[in-house]
Amino acid sequence: MLTKLLLTLAVIIMGILLLAKREPNAKAIATVNVPAMPSLWRRYGMRGAFLLLGLSLLGYSVWYWRDQHKVVTVTIVSPAGVLSGVYKARKGDISEAKMVTVEGVHIRFSNAERLEILED
Repeated sequence: MLTKLLLTLAVIIMGILLLAKREPNAKAIATVNVPAMPSLWRRYGMRGAFLLLGLSLLGYSVWYWRDQHKVVTVTIVSPAGVLSGVYKARKGDISEAKMVTVEGVHIRFSNAERLEILED
């Protein structure tokens, strides 16, 4: 969640900086001077920054997808401690009150039951 907020903030700041550096169209039409070549940093730096941002976003997305699809072993222990069930489920399919196993079985559990999650 924090990453999403930071990424959104970074995009907003970049947009504001790009709009602030842009000159009005009336000033560009009034001048006849040949514009100077932009510096190498301005020409290639912004492209590099956007490329780096895009690759970072792609890398995080792939990492998050792989992490959420990792199969873990879930042990549900009843409050009395007598009954327990062992299931295999994907990490992204486990929530507060239910989970979906690898076989497709939907399991709902109460607040009193304890979950033990072991990564394989």
